[in-house]
Order: sequence, then C-alpha cells, then structure tokens
Amino acid sequence: MTFMEKARLAERTARASGAMLEAHGAFEIKRKSENDFVTEMDLKSEQLIRDILLTACPEDEFFGEEYGGATQAVGRWIVDPIDGTANFMRGQRLYTISIAYEHDGELAAGCVYCPGTDELFLAAKGEGATCNGRPIHVSDVSTLRDAIVHLGLGHRDPAILAQTEPVFFPLVRAISDIRRSGTAAYDLCCVAAGRADAFIEQGIYLFDYAAGAVILREAGGKLDAWRPGLDPLKTGSILAGNGRVNGEIQRILNGK
Repeated sequence: MTFMEKARLAERTARASGAMLEAHGAFEIKRKSENDFVTEMDLKSEQLIRDILLTACPEDEFFGEEYGGATQAVGRWIVDPIDGTANFMRGQRLYTISIAYEHDGELAAGCVYCPGTDELFLAAKGEGATCNGRPIHVSDVSTLRDAIVHLGLGHRDPAILAQTEPVFFPLVRAISDIRRSGTAAYDLCCVAAGRADAFIEQGIYLFDYAAGAVILREAGGKLDAWRPGLDPLKTGSILAGNGRVNGEIQRILNGK
C-alpha cells in the first residue's frame, strides 16, 4: 500500500470506530491514575481498530494506548482509540480517534476523526492535509499578539504541571486568546486547519500526537520541542505552530 492508501484505510477504520462509540449505551469507567480514566469503550475501540488494520495489513505491527504492542517495526500503526476520554465519558462532543502509520521510524500517514462534529482530518507524506476532503493549511498569523494558542496543562503529573504553571500567565499576556479542548489530536488539527496558531503541552505520549503531527506537517506547520534543539517526538514536549510564531512562543516557554 502507498502511504495515502494507508491513510484511507485509517479513515475507514476511524469511521467504523466512531460509529460504534456514538451508538454506545452504558459503559464501565475505571480510574487509571489521578484525573486519568479509561472506559470500557476505549478498550473496545482499540480492539476494533486493531482487528481492522491488521486484517488488512497483516505484515504491520500495532501500538495502542490501552493494550500497548510493538515499540518499533518497519511498519507500525500507532493508535489512541479515544483521545479525550474525560470529554467522552461526560458526554462532551470533542473526543477523537487518532490513527497514525509509521514506516521505518518515520510518521508517514495520519487520521484524526471527531465523531461528535463529524470532522475527519487526513494526511499522507507528500500529499498535503485535508478536513472532510478539503485541503487545509496553517494560518499566516505572524504576530504573537494576534495568535490563538491551544494549551494542555499536563495536570495529571505534578512535575509537569510545575513546569507549565510559570509560563502560563506570561503566555496569556502575550497572545490574543487561549483554548483548551481536552484532546491533543484535535488541538494539533486546529493548528493545521488555521483555526489556531499554536498548541503547547508537555508530557504527552506518541499515540496522543502521532497522527496530528503528520497532519500538521502536511498542512505546512512546524513541530518543535519546548527547548531548542530537542526532538518533540522523543520528549513529548510539544510546541506545534504555524512556523511563524513558534520562535516567540519558545522564548516565553524558556523564560526569555
């Protein structure tokens, strides 16, 4: 399969999972840790996604949030079956299904589907990015004062929250407005679609941002770490932007 064919497979799979999730009845909820939950539907979604993808591509490996899997492979699917579980379990509409395909260590295709809004973001390496079939591109905002920034607080980990708190008010004072959706995948797609100009969060995992990173890149965006020179894909320290405001935001994040 080409990378675009992998992306189309991810699209069909995400829509199948979304249909199941939207039709759910009562479900069990368990606490993973402080402020972090997993539902019966997270597990069912991941199993459904795994079955569809590996039936179509038995040569590939699979890595998901709930059941884990291959840490490396020539071809690997990276999946968050519900990104925004807290939203989902409280009946809020912003939750997503995030499916990325990695080839030989490089993220090559990404699909993020939000069943509650019926928005499907899709990208493959070298093919551009779309939302519901229409091309998307990052914004041309170049002045931080005009920027809208999406923010993840990292509040489940006291050490990460302690790093985020000192930069919160300096950032808010420097920009136009701030948003928090509760799903990193959706935040990344909002930047890719030009609805926001940057997204920042620390301590998030590969399955949270893998698909969104492909979509952002193919929409003309730039993925940095909070600290210059670090690899965001290895640190989980995410500064995703339109490329025009990344530098100014990075300076604020580093107290400059």
